[in-house]
Amino acid sequence: RGHEWRGHGSQRGGTLGHVARELHLNKAQIAQTRSIVVPERTTVAALLQELLGGAHQMANATVGGTFDEAKVRAIAATEGDTFAELLVEKERLKSRIYAQVLNETQRKSADELQQHWLDRLDRAVSRMQGQIQ
Repeated sequence: RGHEWRGHGSQRGGTLGHVARELHLNKAQIAQTRSIVVPERTTVAALLQELLGGAHQMANATVGGTFDEAKVRAIAATEGDTFAELLVEKERLKSRIYAQVLNETQRKSADELQQHWLDRLDRAVSRMQGQIQ
Protein backbone atom coordinates (compact mmCIF):
# COMPACT_ATOMS: atom_id res chain seq x y z
CA ARG A 1 0.00 0.00 0.00
CA GLY A 2 1.48 3.25 -1.16
CA HIS A 3 4.87 1.72 -1.91
CA GLU A 4 4.35 0.10 -5.28
CA TRP A 5 5.53 1.88 -8.42
CA ARG A 6 2.74 3.44 -10.38
CA GLY A 7 4.52 5.59 -12.92
CA HIS A 8 3.47 9.05 -14.05
CA GLY A 9 -0.14 10.03 -13.69
CA SER A 10 -1.50 6.76 -12.38
CA GLN A 11 -3.57 8.75 -9.92
CA ARG A 12 -5.84 11.66 -10.72
CA GLY A 13 -6.67 10.86 -14.31
CA GLY A 14 -4.02 8.45 -15.56
CA THR A 15 -1.82 9.42 -18.46
CA LEU A 16 -4.32 11.98 -19.73
CA GLY A 17 -4.44 13.56 -16.28
CA HIS A 18 -0.66 13.72 -16.12
CA VAL A 19 -0.38 15.30 -19.56
CA ALA A 20 -3.24 17.70 -18.81
CA ARG A 21 -1.43 18.90 -15.68
CA GLU A 22 1.96 19.16 -17.40
CA LEU A 23 0.57 21.12 -20.35
CA HIS A 24 -1.92 23.14 -18.28
CA LEU A 25 -4.92 22.04 -20.33
CA ASN A 26 -8.20 23.70 -19.47
CA LYS A 27 -11.46 21.76 -19.06
CA ALA A 28 -12.52 22.37 -22.66
CA GLN A 29 -9.18 21.06 -23.94
CA ILE A 30 -9.43 17.99 -21.73
CA ALA A 31 -12.92 17.31 -23.08
CA GLN A 32 -11.69 17.82 -26.65
CA THR A 33 -8.77 15.45 -26.01
CA ARG A 34 -11.14 12.84 -24.60
CA SER A 35 -13.33 13.18 -27.68
CA ILE A 36 -10.29 12.24 -29.77
CA VAL A 37 -8.99 9.44 -27.54
CA VAL A 38 -12.15 7.63 -26.41
CA PRO A 39 -13.34 6.52 -29.87
CA GLU A 40 -9.90 4.95 -30.49
CA ARG A 41 -10.00 2.81 -27.35
CA THR A 42 -11.60 -0.03 -29.29
CA THR A 43 -8.70 -0.06 -31.76
CA VAL A 44 -6.09 0.16 -29.01
CA ALA A 45 -7.79 -2.55 -26.95
CA ALA A 46 -7.89 -4.87 -29.98
CA LEU A 47 -4.17 -4.31 -30.63
CA LEU A 48 -3.34 -4.93 -26.97
CA GLN A 49 -5.43 -8.12 -27.11
CA GLU A 50 -3.39 -9.23 -30.14
CA LEU A 51 -0.16 -8.56 -28.25
CA LEU A 52 -1.44 -10.55 -25.29
CA GLY A 53 -2.40 -13.41 -27.60
CA GLY A 54 1.11 -13.39 -29.00
CA ALA A 55 2.58 -13.42 -25.51
CA HIS A 56 0.49 -16.51 -24.73
CA GLN A 57 1.62 -18.14 -27.98
CA MET A 58 5.25 -17.40 -27.12
CA ALA A 59 4.83 -18.83 -23.63
CA ASN A 60 3.27 -21.99 -25.08
CA ALA A 61 5.98 -22.26 -27.74
CA THR A 62 8.76 -22.14 -25.15
CA VAL A 63 7.14 -24.04 -22.28
CA GLY A 64 9.55 -26.23 -20.36
CA GLY A 65 12.57 -24.59 -21.97
CA THR A 66 11.75 -25.82 -25.47
CA PHE A 67 12.99 -23.61 -28.28
CA ASP A 68 11.99 -23.85 -31.91
CA GLU A 69 13.64 -20.81 -33.48
CA ALA A 70 11.42 -20.79 -36.57
CA LYS A 71 8.27 -20.86 -34.45
CA VAL A 72 9.58 -18.19 -32.05
CA ARG A 73 10.60 -15.96 -34.97
CA ALA A 74 7.19 -16.30 -36.59
CA ILE A 75 5.44 -15.30 -33.37
CA ALA A 76 7.92 -12.46 -32.82
CA ALA A 77 7.33 -11.15 -36.34
CA THR A 78 3.58 -11.07 -35.79
CA GLU A 79 4.10 -9.38 -32.41
CA GLY A 80 6.39 -6.84 -34.09
CA ASP A 81 3.75 -6.00 -36.69
CA THR A 82 1.11 -5.59 -33.98
CA PHE A 83 3.40 -3.42 -31.88
CA ALA A 84 4.14 -1.27 -34.94
CA GLU A 85 0.39 -0.75 -35.44
CA LEU A 86 0.03 0.24 -31.80
CA LEU A 87 2.85 2.78 -32.12
CA VAL A 88 1.32 4.22 -35.29
CA GLU A 89 -2.03 4.58 -33.52
CA LYS A 90 -0.36 6.33 -30.57
CA GLU A 91 1.46 8.78 -32.84
CA ARG A 92 -1.74 9.41 -34.83
CA LEU A 93 -3.55 10.36 -31.62
CA LYS A 94 -0.66 12.53 -30.43
CA SER A 95 -0.60 14.33 -33.78
CA ARG A 96 -4.34 15.02 -33.72
CA ILE A 97 -4.19 16.36 -30.17
CA TYR A 98 -1.12 18.47 -30.96
CA ALA A 99 -2.75 20.00 -34.03
CA GLN A 100 -6.36 20.29 -32.86
CA VAL A 101 -6.18 20.91 -29.10
CA LEU A 102 -2.93 22.53 -28.03
CA ASN A 103 -2.10 26.21 -28.32
CA GLU A 104 1.42 27.38 -29.26
CA THR A 105 2.65 27.55 -25.67
CA GLN A 106 1.34 24.06 -24.96
CA ARG A 107 2.91 22.73 -28.16
CA LYS A 108 6.27 24.08 -27.02
CA SER A 109 5.78 22.42 -23.62
CA ALA A 110 4.76 19.16 -25.32
CA ASP A 111 7.92 19.27 -27.44
CA GLU A 112 9.99 19.86 -24.30
CA LEU A 113 8.28 16.95 -22.51
CA GLN A 114 9.00 14.70 -25.47
CA GLN A 115 12.65 15.74 -25.49
CA HIS A 116 12.91 15.23 -21.73
CA TRP A 117 11.56 11.69 -22.13
CA LEU A 118 14.02 10.94 -24.95
CA ASP A 119 16.89 12.32 -22.85
CA ARG A 120 15.89 10.04 -19.98
CA LEU A 121 15.87 7.04 -22.32
CA ASP A 122 19.27 8.04 -23.73
CA ARG A 123 20.72 8.23 -20.20
CA ALA A 124 19.22 4.86 -19.26
CA VAL A 125 20.73 3.19 -22.33
CA SER A 126 24.10 4.84 -21.66
CA ARG A 127 24.05 3.53 -18.08
CA MET A 128 23.24 0.05 -19.32
CA GLN A 129 26.04 0.18 -21.87
CA GLY A 130 28.43 1.38 -19.18
CA GLN A 131 27.51 -1.60 -17.01
CA ILE A 132 28.22 -4.00 -19.87
CA GLN A 133 31.75 -2.74 -20.47
